Amino acid sequence: MEFDKVYNHERVTRKFTNRKVNEKLLANIIERAQLSPSLLNSQPWKVYMLTGDALAGLKKEVKSQIKNNIEPHEDFVKMLSLNWDSYPSQNMAAVGASQPYFFNNKMDLFTESNNNMFNAQDVAFLTIPRNSPIWSVYDLGIFSQSIMLLALNAGLSIMPAHSMVSYPDLVRKYGKIPEDELIGMAIGLGYQDNAAEVNDPKFYPDRLPFKKIYKLVK
Repeated sequence: MEFDKVYNHERVTRKFTNRKVNEKLLANIIERAQLSPSLLNSQPWKVYMLTGDALAGLKKEVKSQIKNNIEPHEDFVKMLSLNWDSYPSQNMAAVGASQPYFFNNKMDLFTESNNNMFNAQDVAFLTIPRNSPIWSVYDLGIFSQSIMLLALNAGLSIMPAHSMVSYPDLVRKYGKIPEDELIGMAIGLGYQDNAAEVNDPKFYPDRLPFKKIYKLVK
């Protein structure tokens, strides 16, 4: 696929079909993403791809946590502040991911989608060492973007979501992830359910005006 087509196609999928991704394709995407740059070539990332029974077990226990109103406790809370500056706070209020659903009285679609891990049949959980500088978080973001662009180029759909790492103890249990690694992000990979209302383009959130985020200084 041409780069412009891949990049312009980069929209999240809030519900996947039940079709699984070929395991060799998943491995190829992650292997190619290893070319991503990182500080001093530290390559701090690791990927745990959950599918089949392991993913089904995780989904079941996560739904139980949500039903019992167990508070999320993401690993990154331990190393990053969750206090938002007014600038991103205002952006989320105006063009946040859930706002199109809210304004269309369809928040139930958004919530159900999140609670069911978007029906993803394959989810990549990304980690960095527990003892990491903040630069490694930036590196993990670069690596994540590489994975998503490569997946789109291969004809897949994507869903990066922190909601899938809300209960890291369960992710560790099913992903067999050691305690000395922080679970930073998860990316659902698969095939978009085009018949699902939650995927309707009318729910795509807007981007900020370009002039608000760009300044040329000479």
